[in-house]
Parts: sequence; structure tokens; C-alpha cells
Amino acid sequence: MKILKFLKYPLGLKILVVRVFFLALFYKWLISKNTFRDICHRLGTRRESVPFEPYSGNNKERILAVSRAIKIVCPRLHFKNECLVEAFVAKRLLLHEKMTVYMGVAKTKEGAMRAHAWTRCGDIYVTGAEGREQFTVTAVFA
Repeated sequence: MKILKFLKYPLGLKILVVRVFFLALFYKWLISKNTFRDICHRLGTRRESVPFEPYSGNNKERILAVSRAIKIVCPRLHFKNECLVEAFVAKRLLLHEKMTVYMGVAKTKEGAMRAHAWTRCGDIYVTGAEGREQFTVTAVFA
């Protein structure tokens, strides 16, 4: 059934979904084999962010397509740290866009710590926008 749905996607989205799939596998492997300190340079310069202003570039449709492809693929992979994988994939696919990657933490009612990562281009949240308000930002990359 899901194959039929995939076949109905436009060709550009199909190609993007396949790229997201392989990039997600690669970044999941990279995250599992390295410390965050060793790979964080792939997210950009630490402690810098892109201003929150309406996106004025020519690639708004591409950004939204990347966001859609990530939302199609990543939840089906059932990764432990899915949001971090999504952030790495978005940063790679939108390499030439000014993008901010946020890392945040929050405490659960039981007192356990949770982490989350999300990405933004201008005023467009590419990944992880759901629930980001619950987290305190601990690191920013641009």
C-alpha cells in the first residue's frame, strides 16, 4: 500500500525521498560511531544563528519539499535520535541556504532529561518544529 502511495509522488519528490532515506541511514551510522563533538562541525558554526525574518530566497519550494521528504522518510525509520538525524539531513540537503540548527533540552514530569533538535531557514521551520517551545535552547549552529 505504501509503495502505491510512493509511486504517486511527483518525480522530484521521489528522488528527494530516496536521497533523504540514504542520508538518514548515513547520518544515523555517523552519530552512532562518533561523539557529537567529532561531528558537530557538519552542522555549521557554533553559537551563530540566522536572523528570524521572512525567508526571501528563491528556494522556498525546495525548502518545503525537503521538509516534506524528511517528514515522509524519517518517522518510518524508527531511529532513537530521529530529530538529530533529521537536522543533519536537512543541513546537508540545504547546504547553500542560510540555516540555523537548534539543540535543546527539557525535563519530563518524572525528572528525566529529553533532548531535541530542530532547523530553521529564515521563518520556515524545516524539521522538528512540533514541540520546540518545551525545550530550552542549549546550542545553536549556523
